[in-house]
Amino acid sequence: MNLLVLGFLGIRMAFSGLSDTLETVVVSASRQPIASQRVTFSVHQAKVSSERLMNTPELFATVPGLFLQRTNQGGGSAFVRGLTGNQTLLVLDGIRFNNSTFRYGPNQYLNTIDPFTLDRLEVLKGSGAVQYGSDALTGAVSLTSQKPQFSSQAKWSGQMLARGISQGMELSGLGKINYQANQFAISILAGKKKFGDITRGGSGGFQRPTGYEEQNFQVQYRQKLGDKIVWENLIQENVQDKVPVFHKVKLENFSINEMTLQAYRRAFSRLLITGDRNWNRQIELTASYQESIEKRTLLKNGSQTTRKEEDQVKTWGFIGQMKSEWTPTLSSMTGVEYYTDGVNSSRVDQSPTKTTALRGLYPNGSTYQTISAFSLHEYELQKFQLHAGLRYQQAIAALPDTTVGNAQLSIGALVYDLGVSYALNKQVTLFSSISSGFRSPNLDDLGSLGVVDFRYEQPAYQLKPEYSWTKNAGMRVQSAHWKSEFAVFHTQLSNLITRIKTSQVIQNYPVYRKENVDKAFVYGFEWSQQVKLGARLDLLSNVSYTYGQNVSQKEPMRRIPPLQGNVQFLYALDKGNVGLIWQFAGRQDRLSAGDKSDNRMNPKGTPGWGIVNLQGSYQITPHIRLGMQGENLGNVLYRMHGSGIDGMGRSLHMQLGYAW
Repeated sequence: MNLLVLGFLGIRMAFSGLSDTLETVVVSASRQPIASQRVTFSVHQAKVSSERLMNTPELFATVPGLFLQRTNQGGGSAFVRGLTGNQTLLVLDGIRFNNSTFRYGPNQYLNTIDPFTLDRLEVLKGSGAVQYGSDALTGAVSLTSQKPQFSSQAKWSGQMLARGISQGMELSGLGKINYQANQFAISILAGKKKFGDITRGGSGGFQRPTGYEEQNFQVQYRQKLGDKIVWENLIQENVQDKVPVFHKVKLENFSINEMTLQAYRRAFSRLLITGDRNWNRQIELTASYQESIEKRTLLKNGSQTTRKEEDQVKTWGFIGQMKSEWTPTLSSMTGVEYYTDGVNSSRVDQSPTKTTALRGLYPNGSTYQTISAFSLHEYELQKFQLHAGLRYQQAIAALPDTTVGNAQLSIGALVYDLGVSYALNKQVTLFSSISSGFRSPNLDDLGSLGVVDFRYEQPAYQLKPEYSWTKNAGMRVQSAHWKSEFAVFHTQLSNLITRIKTSQVIQNYPVYRKENVDKAFVYGFEWSQQVKLGARLDLLSNVSYTYGQNVSQKEPMRRIPPLQGNVQFLYALDKGNVGLIWQFAGRQDRLSAGDKSDNRMNPKGTPGWGIVNLQGSYQITPHIRLGMQGENLGNVLYRMHGSGIDGMGRSLHMQLGYAW
């Protein structure tokens, strides 16, 4: 371990005292509220305050056990214990966010979620496949939207927020209006954001092109249909225009390489029914629709042929689950889930004289269906909390491909988890768990054809699920002035889908094929604490370490993050707060062959770094609040390991909010 720098838990998350961060329950571990001190898994939970967030990926830059990689400003991928992309599951309002075209490795999908809509973050580490299904090999990230609340008296409220960053790096405006009554509540949110090119630290100057524009809109409605039924509805759209892929333009001879359109739309309708029997204490029925659109434009320097690609994924889903309370100490959550994806994919080459239609990245008209049944159980036995869960999932993929031949596959997986916690006393709890996880090969694994990042991929219809088996153990301490959690973990990975380089070269890119050939393991630790040093002064800190080894290839796993951590001192004012933050990452020179060939990385490794940030907020009037942050005060030139852009240089961030 080289550089050990400590800093930065929450420059992007408002903090108004230690007690506000001590969440009393977590939901992600068992799909039902469980006391956070007694939960049998390692779970990080936090209230989201989005005023300072440029985008949702920034939420994960400081979570213990997570690592944030940024290929471009319009992207951002969360690593959970060393894995990311389609090997990490994202859940939004209890609904799977991952679809069947999620790519391996870093991606941009998190950035299509508007942080201004979010209320709560939970990260379930070392588990998640039993709770939510495929893709949770080392954990799951659960995000919950803000909900309009009922009120005994009818009233209107609202919020307006203006945000900016020096040197034209951001100028955004957001607005929200709420109406609350006894029987129903509604909120409407809209935003317009303009992000300029990002400057780097040192004397490196601007990274061009990295800027883009974004528009957001959301309507959420809740209504009581009686004493025991609540009906919830949500409609949301996030649209991002002309999002450049910086490292492609900088390193791969492109004059244009951008997501011309990067859009995410979703809607859901949910019934929450309170029962009067032990077996049906709460029934939840959810119907959902999600649509992901990605349009790409690519033009090489000196070429007159522009390539335009478009992928559209429409996902319909249904979740039915029921909470049972068999005794005061025994409860369960049992249910079924169904999702079906429809994929439209196209590609054309346009020159001054002709337009040529080509096969898209995926077979046009492909479908991918999953159906699951799960059952999760919690049992309190004096000082013990016991957990057991089981899920079976079946996936059916259909790929009508005239280029390489049609294919239809059916893939099943059975996973389980077991956990126990023991309260030594009211302040100290020990916990341990074992979990199996899986990832069924999706359409991106099975049917990709064409240039992806720095390679050319070919379809692979023979693939089987990837599997993980994780052992966790840890300790929690919680008192009026101190909260701490320490956890160690070991994960075995088998049947990993790996890209195998062939001797072929197409369009000047090496050709890769995918096979289930690799075994690997990941181990490490995570530690975090929150301490009240006085009536107004709080200390927050964390550090985490991950070691990954590919056993089959006898080399490090790809993109394993370095040792990293944070220290933050926060001082509460009468009408605001001030914080000093130190963030670090150690050097990472344990690289795989794939890392060394990735043009986003230095083949000698990523240097360690440390940056200092200063933040503050002040309530000017009962309705007006001002926030300011100085980021990277030392103007350090640094890069998150595996990223395609450098971190932001010295800059001033400002937010002005008006609430009524």
